[in-house]
Amino acid sequence: MDKENDGKVVGEGIESKTVPDKTSEAAVKTKNTSAKSTIGNRDTNQNLKNVKLEDLEDDENEESLQQDLAKSSDEIEEEITNLIATGHMFKAHMIAKKAFQKHPENVNIAQAYSLVLLKTGALEESRKLLYPILGVSPVLDEATGEEMITVESLLASPFLQTGRPDVIANIGHIFKESWKYSHHCRDLELAKELYLSSFKRDQKTSTGMNAAWLAWLTGDDEQAKQLAAAVLKLLPPYGLEANFPELIDLAEAQLLLGREEEACKLYEEAMKSKDKINYILIVAARQQLYFLREAGFKVPNAALDILVPPTIVVFTGHSIDHPSFQVSLFPPDIEEDVKRIIKEKLQAINAKIGYSSASCGADILFIEALQELGGEVNIVLPFAIQDFIENNVRHAGPRWEKRFERALSNAHSVTFSCEDRYLGHDMLYRFSNHVMHGSAVMRGKFLTTDPHLMAVWHSRTDSLPGGPADFIDRWSNISTLHLIDLDELYNENGIPDQIDTNLIKPQKTSLSFDPFVSKSPERVIKSMMFSDLHGYSKLQDEHVPSFLDFLEKLNQAMEKINTELDSLNTWGDAIFAVADTATKIADFGLRYCDIIESLGKKYPEFPFPIRARISLHSGPVFVAQDPFIKKVNFYGGHINRAARLEPVTAVGQVYATQQFVSLLHGETSDERNEYVQKGLKYYERYSTEYVGVIALAKSFGQQEVYHLRWR
Repeated sequence: MDKENDGKVVGEGIESKTVPDKTSEAAVKTKNTSAKSTIGNRDTNQNLKNVKLEDLEDDENEESLQQDLAKSSDEIEEEITNLIATGHMFKAHMIAKKAFQKHPENVNIAQAYSLVLLKTGALEESRKLLYPILGVSPVLDEATGEEMITVESLLASPFLQTGRPDVIANIGHIFKESWKYSHHCRDLELAKELYLSSFKRDQKTSTGMNAAWLAWLTGDDEQAKQLAAAVLKLLPPYGLEANFPELIDLAEAQLLLGREEEACKLYEEAMKSKDKINYILIVAARQQLYFLREAGFKVPNAALDILVPPTIVVFTGHSIDHPSFQVSLFPPDIEEDVKRIIKEKLQAINAKIGYSSASCGADILFIEALQELGGEVNIVLPFAIQDFIENNVRHAGPRWEKRFERALSNAHSVTFSCEDRYLGHDMLYRFSNHVMHGSAVMRGKFLTTDPHLMAVWHSRTDSLPGGPADFIDRWSNISTLHLIDLDELYNENGIPDQIDTNLIKPQKTSLSFDPFVSKSPERVIKSMMFSDLHGYSKLQDEHVPSFLDFLEKLNQAMEKINTELDSLNTWGDAIFAVADTATKIADFGLRYCDIIESLGKKYPEFPFPIRARISLHSGPVFVAQDPFIKKVNFYGGHINRAARLEPVTAVGQVYATQQFVSLLHGETSDERNEYVQKGLKYYERYSTEYVGVIALAKSFGQQEVYHLRWR
């Protein structure tokens, strides 16, 4: 089935922005890997102007967007498809929305936009874009309460005879994807008929196998086998002179016919050309097997072992020695040796995707090595870029500043885990590590693989917050850990067996900190929840007794939630909760939402059921005693960010920021590894689905947002 686009999608990153000229000449930007487009329609004679679409906020990088929109419609469509295939939904939605507004009559852009809307959860809007293309009007489905087209009306449509086969197949793909979200059998039947119609006319292995698998999913085993046999007749035995996608189609045809050995031979033949193809195609073929296994088809493990996905590497490492260090850890004269070893280790594990900061020294050496190998580099900076350059780059001299700028300019993406000032708080490095880890885990789920950690460290140093040893200590899966010990490369006589961290801390008196930094309160990483009750402000005086009873029952139910919170405050109908982990807040928020949904229906005297809006966020906050209430409280911009998300959250839903979701995936990955090491089965508790970029309340900016649900 459409190999380039199958699989779950994750968001692009945290608050991607262009670095202002006053801080660096490097352009912070996002690039795309190339993949064969699967939306190939070129017709432009359909009028789609009357389709109503939900407005989402535009990206701030207008100049980059205009450059994308200046491309031809074919190039725009291909870029959108590539972004979807690589899991970069934020930019895909941004470009698709603007392109459709600019070219509403262009059918291939409409199809691309339809697919983006589908991936971001706008199921009905996605379908609406397709009805004018098909020339079929929807009718109300009494079973679902939704407007949908029928199989009979589709089969009667002249479009199946007059439309281009590739266009028909592309629409079939969208209905197939729609079925994954809606679970409506009608979507599955529509997809099958569209692929069948396309295959009868184009005789392509891809459309034939899509039709075959859809026939199998709808219970027609005989038709599925007939189609698989027809696909095998399209090419010579064992796919001589076939390309990678065709070999995968032939392998799947053999699988459907129960010939596992023949299928594995074809998978092996396809992988012989892996260096000449985009890794996205390998991942898509692998995702297809996982999909079929989940649907109940017997997929041999041998096939999955052949389709090896690219390795994702999270990197951490020491910087070049600061002039104020009293003991040398990373002298400049060993940088070439370090880079050589990094490159060798990356090649050994087939690393193609990397996540790293960009400090002078090991970070930049890793970035350069992976880029030289043709890999994708995603840079995550821990705080404001001016402070980062001052504290992590400048001390090594102008040469490293230029390399820093070049690294950012050539990176696939540059994001910030936190855009606030550093203010001397090293825990911001730790928070950035958490975000990098979680982002890599999310990407790994999309690519059906687990991330690795590579560290350039010194074995005789203690653990500093956010440093290499700290990251290593927190990495739960030692089988994916790769260490490069600087002590083995550089061992100066007289260095003690254990190096005092005070000897390798930059002297803050030598750095340009603001005068108020020394007065700064403690800063910690916290996850937080804001919630209010929708409809509370509309209640009248006669509803107060019932509402007080509602609150009492709510409190009784909440007391049964054994989540360990650091703080829980209420203001009328609003709740603010803080905890030290994302999983604690996720559990608390989802249970709270469930209780409100259940309890709110039990008071018919209210004008409408009481429901909750819940927002979740993670970030560095200040902790201090409130001078008025004499209790510990939390302060800072990230508290405000969590609060500003709540008013724009959909009623009855739980929305979470990218930062929160990254930490949540990192924490659950550690839990899963712990269970595996103990020989226990781990069950995923949460589902995170990308919503889009939402404008926060009170002009607080924009935020990438995910929908959090129980799995």
